[in-house]
Amino acid sequence: MKILSPLSKPFEAGPLAEAGATEFYCGIVTKEWEDKFSYIASSNLRHDKVANFSSFKDLSLAVEAGSEHNVPVFCVFNAHFYSEKQMALVLNHVGQAIDAGVSKIIVSDPVFISMLKKQGFKTDIVLSTANPVFNSASLGFFKKFGIQRIVLPRHLTVKEIEGLAKSAKKLGLELEAFVLNALCPYIDGLCTLQHLGKNSDFVEASELACRMPFKTTCSGKACNETGGNSSSLKACVWQNTETTSCGLCALKSFEKAGINSLKIAGRGNSFDKKLADVKMIKHALSLLDLPEEEFKSEMHGLFFKANKQRCDFKYCYYPNKGLL
Repeated sequence: MKILSPLSKPFEAGPLAEAGATEFYCGIVTKEWEDKFSYIASSNLRHDKVANFSSFKDLSLAVEAGSEHNVPVFCVFNAHFYSEKQMALVLNHVGQAIDAGVSKIIVSDPVFISMLKKQGFKTDIVLSTANPVFNSASLGFFKKFGIQRIVLPRHLTVKEIEGLAKSAKKLGLELEAFVLNALCPYIDGLCTLQHLGKNSDFVEASELACRMPFKTTCSGKACNETGGNSSSLKACVWQNTETTSCGLCALKSFEKAGINSLKIAGRGNSFDKKLADVKMIKHALSLLDLPEEEFKSEMHGLFFKANKQRCDFKYCYYPNKGLL
């Protein structure tokens, strides 16, 4: 399985590749885009400058550094939609990204995907988790669009991912699954919140609208069924959860299912954090031959070493695999 690392500065590429990253992904918001549409209308769902390249020169330098280690770079253009005024510029930016040497474009809007095809761009297309795939019919649908890889929604269970992986294999589609950072109990593709903060340089997790205190109540027959109030409980937990999150305990299942790439969220994280995350996954992959329970124990140890806290449901991407 490949290790897909976030990237936001050219200098990060070489050390991250040497540490074990085998793929990179990044976003770009240029001064031209910022002047016309602002960071509030980011072209890639990240609304902070620290998470994005600001020039195609820097992007080109990152691609060059990655290529020295045979590590490809993917570029993210995954806004839920683009207005008519934005479309010409975002298509121009895709062209410049391809000219800079990126290997894949990560997108979400079906209209935008059609525009890429209509314009004749020669690049592999990855479907972002911002356009969620829940079943095999969705896989087949996007395959017809020319999609080569699917980023799986981060709220799925391991069992659901295993089922999708079987269908993806038959269709010849690659799959990406999240394994570190930025766990969210909600569904990216159905989220209409802007991830904004006090300024556009860096957005704190505590500033996100979904972290604001709120209460929910359950009504109807669902309340009398097992787990009827689970959404309310998840919302309460989410408001107080740290941004640390982990899905390493699922790696043995992912390998068996045929997951192609393990995604580290966090384009806005520090370089040291990115480096530690890549090393953590590389070490985890070296232990895949261990028996299930021993492997799980080792993953819990890695989590504690990295975060100085024990594994807990609220930090766990795949609790059915991660909790003892």
